Amino acid sequence: MAIFDIFKTKKSQVSESNALFGQTSLGNNVLRNANTTPTSAAYQLLYVTTSSVTEAGRTVDMSMLSRNSTIMSCIGVKARAISQLPVKVMAYGDDGTLVDAATDKSVSKRDQAKARSVLNLLQTPNNFQSQYEFWYQFMMWHELAGETFTLLWRKDQDQVLQTPLEMYILDSTLITAQLTETRYPAYRISTPTYGFSKDAPLKSHQIMHVMDAAWQGSGSFNKGILATELVGLDQDIDLYANFVMQNGAKPTGIFRTEQVIPDSRYKEIASRLKEAWSSMMGSKQTDLSKPGQSMLLDNGMVYESIKMLTLQDADAAKLKEQTMKRICGLFGVPPQMIGVAEGKFNNSQTTIDEFYKTAVYPVLVNIQQKLKSTLLQGYPNLCIEFQTQDFLKGAPLDQMNFVVAGVTNGIMTPNEAREYLGKANIDGGDELKDGMKPAEPIAGTSPQSTGGGGNTNVIGKTGQAGKA
Repeated sequence: MAIFDIFKTKKSQVSESNALFGQTSLGNNVLRNANTTPTSAAYQLLYVTTSSVTEAGRTVDMSMLSRNSTIMSCIGVKARAISQLPVKVMAYGDDGTLVDAATDKSVSKRDQAKARSVLNLLQTPNNFQSQYEFWYQFMMWHELAGETFTLLWRKDQDQVLQTPLEMYILDSTLITAQLTETRYPAYRISTPTYGFSKDAPLKSHQIMHVMDAAWQGSGSFNKGILATELVGLDQDIDLYANFVMQNGAKPTGIFRTEQVIPDSRYKEIASRLKEAWSSMMGSKQTDLSKPGQSMLLDNGMVYESIKMLTLQDADAAKLKEQTMKRICGLFGVPPQMIGVAEGKFNNSQTTIDEFYKTAVYPVLVNIQQKLKSTLLQGYPNLCIEFQTQDFLKGAPLDQMNFVVAGVTNGIMTPNEAREYLGKANIDGGDELKDGMKPAEPIAGTSPQSTGGGGNTNVIGKTGQAGKA
């Protein structure tokens, strides 16, 4: 009988990268082990965990996240939404309004020159990526790893205020932040890239570090890794479905009989049935003159079909749908946008509006603030704005009703309305119109429901409901 020492202290788990959340796999372990001398707390490296294991033993890492269809669908929706946005460098006017810093004549020459150089960088980030490709890759790392590291390549790497010539996205799993004694971050890489090595840390002004869910100031949560059990379950259901489809019963059948067949005749009957079945069902029939031919069964045999095994048979289909919806909630994407749940057409625009407001816009605000602090130091009057107006305009007829109501009620000038619709200005269109009779909504529109339910279609003068 063994006697256990219940007073013996437990061994500390030296493999944990985040003891607070119990994660046991390090992302950039090589950096910590490279230095064998004791270091102070100021030099402690903070890691973004890039791998974890479920209680069932499923490993969830960056490779698995990038192969999960639900996660990649959610990330793709957000990445496409942001990548297609035009970017402008704006300046605050004397009245507090924002104007285009690159073209407006009221902007000073100094600010205008800086705005044009930064705008050129944002529109042509490097020699092999378009603006769309750059921001798509940016969002992929932002959502997969929880943070994105952008290398800023300047002509003189020591000049903080110099506008970078190019920008490159680094592999977020191969770089980590190191807190220096001056409380400025330095960035260490675990493998050589773009001419830098792990022996030469990158300075804070050489990296633009954008975090999705910041914690402890220099690291970010990885949503996919923290939700290890959820992501692992979704992946395992897919694997199970693949095994069922590959190895389960195919649409076929069996011949059975209640009679006793002697062993001496069993092989003979089986061979004859096999030959007859192949002749009838095979792609190369021996006798093409008998379309729709049948088999003559003897010995009391009957044919019994076997249905193919489906996920519904294992009650996994509902679990899969619930898991996908929870992952959509994790990434802030409405399930209807990736085809997981059914949605109604009369509130589709409302769904899109909420998605942009609650999931996309907060990310844009963070990116805009990071771009300003990184690229516009010494230029407090300038800022960088992603142009999001087109996202919330709605259907063309909804846009028309919006500008008509704005002009007739003296809120917008005709030229402001034309700019909203993407039209050129006209002479005499810069004055507000007063005393006009409010126009009725144009027939054929369908205002989006905001949750009240019921029929939201506008009924025109003809008495017929308009169509969107």
